[in-house]
Amino acid sequence: MTEEYRKSALPDGIRVVTERMPHVRSVAVGVWVETGSRLEPEDRGGVSHLIEHLVFKGTATRSAEDIARTMDSVGGQMDAFTTKEHTCFYVQVLDEHLPLAVDLLTDILLHPLFNEEELEREKSVVLQEIKMVEDTPDDYIHDLFAAQVWENHPLGRPILGTRDAVVSYGREVVASQFGDEYIPPKIIIAVAGNATHDQAVALFGAGFNGFRRDPVDRPQGPPVMKPGVNIIHKTLEQVQLVMGFPGVSHSAPERYPLFLLNDIIGGSMSSRLFQEVRERQGLVYSIGSGVQAFRDTGTLYVYAATDAANFSKVLKSTLKELRDLKKSGVTAEELKRAKDHLKGSLMLSLESTSSRMNRLAKHEMHFGSFLTMDAMLAAIDNVKLEQVQAMVAEVLDEERLALTTYGPLDRRNLPRELLGR
Repeated sequence: MTEEYRKSALPDGIRVVTERMPHVRSVAVGVWVETGSRLEPEDRGGVSHLIEHLVFKGTATRSAEDIARTMDSVGGQMDAFTTKEHTCFYVQVLDEHLPLAVDLLTDILLHPLFNEEELEREKSVVLQEIKMVEDTPDDYIHDLFAAQVWENHPLGRPILGTRDAVVSYGREVVASQFGDEYIPPKIIIAVAGNATHDQAVALFGAGFNGFRRDPVDRPQGPPVMKPGVNIIHKTLEQVQLVMGFPGVSHSAPERYPLFLLNDIIGGSMSSRLFQEVRERQGLVYSIGSGVQAFRDTGTLYVYAATDAANFSKVLKSTLKELRDLKKSGVTAEELKRAKDHLKGSLMLSLESTSSRMNRLAKHEMHFGSFLTMDAMLAAIDNVKLEQVQAMVAEVLDEERLALTTYGPLDRRNLPRELLGR
């Protein structure tokens, strides 16, 4: 399958990246803004996420209902999401409706009303979203872990903000943050599907014509991951735990060895933790590991949930597996299996126009260029056993370990070697 990637910039500095997929009848269009919760001043936590909601609530010429009906009338899908480092607004439509999709996206991003009534209503919706996360322990534990390891840094604050902060925001705060952050140099347009690059450039060039805004400088030092143990007591059926180590940034050359190490530790059903803690010992239903990466830092983490009676065994078994990795090393067979799993997952993940649109935007944000599928597969294949082993030695350092637990637990349940932390 050929990849037809092209990139150019509009006169205002907005970047346009496209990948043509002539064999499909749909097109996925995303407007990505390089802003998120880590770029919020301390007194504006959660405002980026609130803006993401509000732009759909009416423009100078369309009501919130008009926006929804426009998409529904052509069978399209429209959504948005906010992360710590970017915000994305995207639509997926049949190729013939691309002009409509572009008209809608440029309208909501250039002319949002931020109507006072809609603002109050949407604040109420966000408060429900905050409560929903707090009622979902396997989600909430990740916010608690971030608050612990990125203490005193915007990365440690929840994307949704806090109840008190969200309630306090008036229209001027929202409009001010929007004006500061939604500027051409921070915007990337990604289009994947049955559309040409020239078509996308012409449509967005017209839609964003005359869009000018000066950047606001917000210098920010790199965060330093804080080790230690944080036991948060809560009456739940299970204890949620996240254990993490310092990882690498999005674009670090060591990212592929780390992806493979993660796969071996807990990133697949054949991984060490899944096989030992769930399959052999039956101590958990859910256990796995993951990699979280940002522009200047990252983490490798293990997540598990178990009842309080089994917590100590789960923690000891997890630490034992990590220590065995350090002592005995990764085997050639494990590395081959991890490579095959990673390559398969990568190829399967790029079957849809929306996932390809995501890849286009993220590559532009992280690397300023595009990596073809062949280049990514080759990068995985080229990782040597000793490179993964080097990551084991560098990352799995128990002096730098951070552990967060949430549930019916106190410090007495900790293994002896962690009690002193």
